[in-house]
Amino acid sequence: MKKSELLFEKLKKNRLIGLLSPKTVEQCIVAYENLNPLGVVLEIAFRTEAAAEGIRALLKKHPDALILAGTVMMKKQAEMAIETGVAGIVSADYIPEVVEIAVKKDVMCIPGGINDCGKQLVQKAQVLGGDLTELKEKYPYQWMYKLFPAATVTGSNMGLAKAWKGPFKGLNVVYTGGISLNNLAEAVKMDPDGIFCGSAVTKAIDEPEEMIAEAKKWLEIIHA
Repeated sequence: MKKSELLFEKLKKNRLIGLLSPKTVEQCIVAYENLNPLGVVLEIAFRTEAAAEGIRALLKKHPDALILAGTVMMKKQAEMAIETGVAGIVSADYIPEVVEIAVKKDVMCIPGGINDCGKQLVQKAQVLGGDLTELKEKYPYQWMYKLFPAATVTGSNMGLAKAWKGPFKGLNVVYTGGISLNNLAEAVKMDPDGIFCGSAVTKAIDEPEEMIAEAKKWLEIIHA
């Protein structure tokens, strides 16, 4: 199986992503080596200069690691991340050129936002030369979208996912942005099959035992 397929199985089983904005290359390796045994998928955000180098170093040490490259907002970043060997690409919005390059390379692509869910699915199907039914059946790891932000200081957007799942049956939704231990149980209740992502999972990156304890709290709620 290709990496994107293996990553999809892992996400569906464990349903937790730890988002890391690395300050150093070493933080990427530390986060992976401590979270992966728990089944947590690591997303390394392209927000810092250490991200690309950190992904390369991580995959050199652990070639079979299933890593998400996050906050990929430009085609150049997508090409760089795919070249390193990541299993998936995550964006904070729907960026058509990022979707195109990822899908053409047959790499999981998870755009985000509170709009454009259908548009990105249609684009994926078109790039692959098929329709939405074929996309869902043949490429389930592309039948995904990220609800971002899932929650804000003024309210929740989590109800949108239920609406999307009307026309797009079985859509796999990643909930991120505003998700914390305070509202995680509510989010899981609204979508028992949801995949959840939080930067709080890796907040204690310099204290691995604390990071592990935090991840376990998230997993306990998700799988309660």
